[in-house]
Formats: sequence, C-alpha cells, structure tokens
Amino acid sequence: MNKRLFRVHPIMIPFFLFFYLSGEIAMYALVFGSLLVHELGHLLVAIWMGAKVQSCTILPYGGEIKMEQFSKQPKRIQVCIILGGPLCTLLLLLFGMLIDFPQSNIFIMIQLSIFGLNLLPIFPLDGGRIIHSIFPKLYEELIGFSGCICVIIFVVSLFYFPVALVISIIFLFLAFQNLSYWRFRKYKLAFDWITKSA
Repeated sequence: MNKRLFRVHPIMIPFFLFFYLSGEIAMYALVFGSLLVHELGHLLVAIWMGAKVQSCTILPYGGEIKMEQFSKQPKRIQVCIILGGPLCTLLLLLFGMLIDFPQSNIFIMIQLSIFGLNLLPIFPLDGGRIIHSIFPKLYEELIGFSGCICVIIFVVSLFYFPVALVISIIFLFLAFQNLSYWRFRKYKLAFDWITKSA
C-alpha cells in the first residue's frame, strides 16, 4: 500500500483560509475531521473487499480514492465501496443526533451537508459514481449532465455571494473536473475496455 495514503488536494487551501480568517477554527476542525471519516469509510470497505488502494485524496465534498483496476471489480463491490463513505457520514450524523455535546448543531449540519452533497447524481460525487458503476456505458452522458448541472449551480450560487462562497468553489471545481473528464473520455473508455478484456 502507498506510504502516502492520505493526501489533501490544493483546492482545500481556500476552505482552510476561509475558516481561519473568519475565526471558525472549530468549524474547520469539524469539517476536516468529518471528511476524513467519510473517506475512511470508503477505505475500510475497499480493504475489507480486497481492493488494492493506491491513494486517498481529501476534497471539499469528501475525497477521491484511487484503486488498481477499480472498473474490473464486480458492480456489487464497486457500489459497496462507494457507499462506505456516506454510511460513515450517516453514522456520524446519528451520533450527533443522539449525543448532546458543544457544537452538536453545527456538527449535524456538516454531516447533513456532506451526506446530501455526496448522494447527488453528479460525477464524481458518490451518487454519480454509483450511476457510473451500474451503467458504465452511460459515462459520456453522465459527465456531460454533471458538467452542465455544476455550471448551473455555480452560476445560481453567485447571486448569493458571499454567503454561498463555499458552494461556489465546490461546484466550480466539480465543473472543471467534469470538463477534464469530457476531454479525456475516449481514453478512459478505451482503457476501461482494455482492462476489462484483459
């Protein structure tokens, strides 16, 4: 397994600065800790199911786990690994609702945000990845749809600036990710076809 298993994407820097400059250090700690637990859920299920994990990158909406030949795994295993993150977030949400502690309301709000955001049918969020795992032939349609939705949400969020600054950054980042996926879609489809045939 890669020694540098957990990584933090540079896109997280604006979020760290935002929380630091606004004096919301507790919020920063809760968000970052929640994202780590979310990714740990993916990671634990992947290891449990025998998938070879290469790296785990923390992103504003959760993260991205790279595994060897993930597309060759059976659909059932792919979906279970993808659902591992939301399941851990759901457990954190239940913990926050059952146990009263300082900042519990903020903690619950963070878990709801991460859980709801990740289950949106947008690639590469968990909801979009589940769709891709079940219907891999719809990859082009999925990233095209995801890119358009991300741009629409980003534009709408600008009308609520600066309150919706976090949403603006997340969906702008997702829009660029889908643009990148669209540009290299033929290579990915060809690679997936070759690895599945091997």
